Amino acid sequence: MAGGPSAEIKRGSATRDQSHLVQESWGHLLRNFLIVALVAASVWVLVSGVRFSIGYGSHFIFSPFEVEEPAAGHTGQKAAEAEAEDGDMTTAWLILFGVLVGGGLLRGLLIQLPSWRSSEGDGMGTSLEHFHATYDHPEEGHQPRYDQSDFAQAGRRAVMTTLTVGTGGSGGIEAPVVPIGECIGAGWSRLLKVPNPDDLRIFQMAGIAAAVVTLLDAPFTAALFAAEVIYTDRVLYRTLMYSLVAALVAYALNNHFLDFQPLFTTEGHSHAYNLFEYAEIAAVALICSAPAGLGVGWVFRITKTALKPIPSLFRGAVGVGLAGLLALGVWSWLGIEPFHILGVGEETIAMVMGGEGNALLQVWWVLFLLVATKAVATGLTLGSGGSAGALVPAMFMGGLMGGGVYHLLNSLGYASSGDPALYVVAGLASALVAVVQVPLAAIAFVMEVFGATFGPPAIVSCVLTYMIAKRLRLYAEPKKRKAEE
Repeated sequence: MAGGPSAEIKRGSATRDQSHLVQESWGHLLRNFLIVALVAASVWVLVSGVRFSIGYGSHFIFSPFEVEEPAAGHTGQKAAEAEAEDGDMTTAWLILFGVLVGGGLLRGLLIQLPSWRSSEGDGMGTSLEHFHATYDHPEEGHQPRYDQSDFAQAGRRAVMTTLTVGTGGSGGIEAPVVPIGECIGAGWSRLLKVPNPDDLRIFQMAGIAAAVVTLLDAPFTAALFAAEVIYTDRVLYRTLMYSLVAALVAYALNNHFLDFQPLFTTEGHSHAYNLFEYAEIAAVALICSAPAGLGVGWVFRITKTALKPIPSLFRGAVGVGLAGLLALGVWSWLGIEPFHILGVGEETIAMVMGGEGNALLQVWWVLFLLVATKAVATGLTLGSGGSAGALVPAMFMGGLMGGGVYHLLNSLGYASSGDPALYVVAGLASALVAVVQVPLAAIAFVMEVFGATFGPPAIVSCVLTYMIAKRLRLYAEPKKRKAEE
């Protein structure tokens, strides 16, 4: 769902690319490796700062809603009612809305400044346009990319992303860090006067891979993700190899200096899967693919259109304020904590997978409800110009749909596996393909994060979803799809 160049432009760039003909000297190789490492380290510093800022902000506004395990006989609703009686929840909600709306207003003020207007939205499309524009200037020398903002734009993007997600807006941060990585890669190329567009693209893509691995801690996934979002269904080995080096540098910094904790942890599955499990995995892919690809895109377009008439100064505050009201409504009705609808959503996936947290997270219809509310809340955040992305929300929606399928089958006595993680992983991988269109990165992510034993269900889910998406034309360009309709 990333904007920017069309699939035809991306494939055209891959066709025009001549990097496979480049014969690098030892000195040239050494120089490129050193610059890639420099780009990766710089990206890691800034993206780590964004990640910690968002984590701190999220903890501040959401921690009052964290409910301990309820006593026997208590549901999530009863626990919520018991806490609300002492008035603490009123204060917590006032703080939450104050931070949400305040962050939205501050973003609205910033984008009134000309230099900040390009920081609205996730910025991925613009970064991909910068990358592919280098193919229009194949000659060596001063590259047009050097005349545009790089380091300053990366800093502005970091601030806008923190103000969006760190104040409670719904969305992921993987998409906004793509322009951070691309800008820093281009910035170092400019400072070091890199004349060759092939080398410039190496450093741009390396920056993107380093930014993504800083968040996911999965180096092969990050490099594949960069390759797939840039070239769609083409992989160019020269840029991919350097991206792997950048991803490895950021991965090493993550684990040596920050003691990075995995996004998700689960017990491994047996290497052997029976036919019933494969059938259920296929069912999860079928259930997740079309709703995720069509439904999410439809919700995002509707919310963006509805919010467009609002002046840009207030649009951000209105969007996240409505998302907050949605979370308040679900809390008042079911006692579902707001961080399951607002924020990034990684904790919710882990809770559903491990059977932890609010007891209602084990109820199938509640999980489907959360999928719908998360889609709307994310649409309101993105549609109001928030600097956030759809990658983790896609994981959220796919994972919870998979978990919902498991609990539905389990309640009917038809679940062949007693582990909801299998269904969550299958749904998560399926949604990544349907929404973000990165099938190889989705399979790599599952195997790097959850373990190789989850590789077979990921392959089944991603292959089926990709085929369905192609058949239903989920990947059609917006203008082309509209004309055909």
